[in-house]
Parts: sequence; structure tokens; C-alpha cells
Amino acid sequence: MDTIYSSATNAQKSAIKIIRITGKETSKIPEIFSFKPPRPRVASLRRLYDSNQNIIDDAVVIFFPGPSSVTGEDVFEIHTHGSLIIEKKIYDCLSTRASFRIANRGEFTKRAFLNGKIDLTQAEGINDLINAETENQFKSSISHYQGELYEKLTLWRRDVIFLLSKLEALIDFSDEELPQEIKAVFKKKLSNLIKEMKNSIKSSNYGVRIRNGFIITIIGKPNVGKSSLINYLSNKKIAIVTEEAGTTRDILEVLLDFDGFPVILNDTAGLRKTNSNVEKIGINRALKKAESSDIILILSDCGDFSIPKLKSGAKKILVHTKSDLKKYYNGGGIKISVKKDIGIKELIKIIVNHLEILTPKDNVLLTRKRHVQGIKKAVSALKQISTINLANYPELAAEDLRVAATEIGNITNIIDVEEILDDIFNNFCIGK
Repeated sequence: MDTIYSSATNAQKSAIKIIRITGKETSKIPEIFSFKPPRPRVASLRRLYDSNQNIIDDAVVIFFPGPSSVTGEDVFEIHTHGSLIIEKKIYDCLSTRASFRIANRGEFTKRAFLNGKIDLTQAEGINDLINAETENQFKSSISHYQGELYEKLTLWRRDVIFLLSKLEALIDFSDEELPQEIKAVFKKKLSNLIKEMKNSIKSSNYGVRIRNGFIITIIGKPNVGKSSLINYLSNKKIAIVTEEAGTTRDILEVLLDFDGFPVILNDTAGLRKTNSNVEKIGINRALKKAESSDIILILSDCGDFSIPKLKSGAKKILVHTKSDLKKYYNGGGIKISVKKDIGIKELIKIIVNHLEILTPKDNVLLTRKRHVQGIKKAVSALKQISTINLANYPELAAEDLRVAATEIGNITNIIDVEEILDDIFNNFCIGK
């Protein structure tokens, strides 16, 4: 493989920049920059020179010999001053070597996976950790990075292989009956496996929401304070606020942190009868977004919370806006005032309490579509076994167990489907 390099720090000017190099030609870095090779894993100050022996910078260099490195290959780190021209000069020197090239997105982590340093769920955990913005996102990503999902999947796969070994023995001695105690163990373990996997599938929606954000949609008639509320909660002017009805036409969204829960808050068009085709489209989008939400905030400034019928089981919270204006007060809903900062903390607390109720007992979550698809296929194969007469057709049940073991294994170690690996690692940032 090529020797790759990239900045592991901010692409802009900064106090310090770290340039990482990994690959089979990494040991040539001292030769390229004309400095004395440092002792392995010892931070050493060295002066870097270009090919014309012009000084580039005084830098701290660290050499990590493989396989005991982050990628499993030789790794060099060059810690320079954070000037963009210094980074460019280093890149220019490296690019003159035929076997050196700039790393693709996630290529350092991909090499760590291919060299057996981490599994795929840990790699995904690293990317989630980089992108985590809330406490619960951090907890979920660190759980995956530390290998907790890997351990759970490995345990399931081990149980499947245990069952397969019992069937293989029956196939090898086909003239003998499978002992009754073995049958009982087989049936119980199979049932427990299916139950655990189905529970993980049920809680996977929560895992996906932790990664991407719980969807909360604000709906209500025009001029009830929807845009004012989203502007207040985000502390930004996300939406236009005027006395003119119908100023919000399309859906406006913002990602917020509600006590550790990532929340995607949506502002929508006011619900009313209108002759405007553009406004009708906005209203239809508002209702569609509400139906796919986890929580719906129904706003009213006069106690009229009537809205079109929604095909949704989402939690609905009635919010009485402009409660500081007595002329609008008519009871009903949690009372808030953006202008006077009344009831906002209470509203957030109600939302957080509901999200806490949704939290599954299992804290090791399936957080990606491919995780869920793999476990669904495994469950389908395991359930198929219950339709098979084990005494007469053990080889059919054994094949279903092999399918289940393969599907579970693919979640942690896909090694022969390059496009799947590219899809996973292309979502990483450069230099990771």
C-alpha cells in the first residue's frame, strides 16, 4: 500500500499542526527532511530541511513502529508551528516521492481496521465520537469505540456457533438421536438469542436518534409564536418574525442540546386555509414532518389547539404562547412567553422527561442502518429453524445458523465488500 500523509489538526492557521504519515515508506521521513532518526515513541526536537537544505521548521517528531501503532503500520507524527506555509512545504517534500500521497477520508482508521487494530463498530464509534455534540452522543460513541457493541455481537455469534456445533455433531452421527437435554438447551438458547436480538432491533430507533437527533416539530396556526420560539431556543435568528401571517413557508431546522439529548427542532408553516399554492405546499410539508417526528409541539396563543388529524403516535405537547398577554390567556397547555422568558425551562424539562422515558434499558445500541439490517437477517434465519424438523433435516437448520453467524460477523468485520468499506470510511474527516 502507498504511504499516506495528512494533517491531523485544524486545516486553518493554528498554534500547532500535527502531520501524520503511515505506510511502508514511513521510516524514510528522517532522510526526506534531513534529520537524525529519533528513538521509537520518544518525542524529539528536530530541524526539518527541504530538498535544497532550506530550513522548514523546528518540529517535534515521534516515530511509532508498527505493528504497535494506531494503524498497525509504521507511523510518524510531525508537530510543527501552525503556519499554513510550513504545512505546504512539508507536503511539497512528501509529494515528490512516488510512493507517498495525501490520505483519503478516514484512511488512517481504515488501515487500523484492515490491520486488525479495531473492528468496524469501533471505527464507527471513533467517527461518532469526533462528531458528538451532546452528552448522550458522547456516551453512545465512547461505548462503541471501547468495543461494547463488538463484545455483544461476538457473544451472540459465539452462541450461534455453539448451536451449530451441536447440529454438526448430529449430522456426523446421523443414525443417533439428539439427546433430550441437548434438545432442551438448543431450544432455550435459540429462543433467548431471538428475543435479545429482537429487543435490540426495537431499541435501534433510539440509537439512531441519539446519533442524528430526536425530531421535534413545532406546528400551529400563523402568528402564534412558532418562529419566535425556535429563535429563542437556538439563540439565533433562524426564522423571520413579523406580524404578517404566513412568513414561514418551508421547514426550518436547527440542532440543539436539551440536557444531553440531541434535538432537531423544526419550525413550520402556519396551519390555515389559504389560496396560495406555495403556502399550501408549506402546510403539507409541515404536517408530513410532524407525522415523522418524535415530539410535536402544538402552539396556540388563545387556547385553540385544533389541528388537522395526524397519522402519528408521537408525543404531543400543548404550548400556550404569549402567556404574558392576559388578553390571549384562555387556559390549557404549558404556558410560555418568549418575550418575558416564562415557562421555557419547564417546556424543555417536559421534553427531556419524555426522552428519558424512551431510553431503553440496554445501553449498547444498534445505531446504524447496516447494524439493524444485519441483525434482522440473523433473526430471520434463526426463526426459520423453528419450522425445521431437526431430527430429519439438521443440515437445513445448520445452514440457517451459518447464515446468522455470517450476518452478525459482517457487522464487525466486513472484509470482502470494498464498496461497503468505502461508504463507511468516506464519512470520516481527512486525517482520521
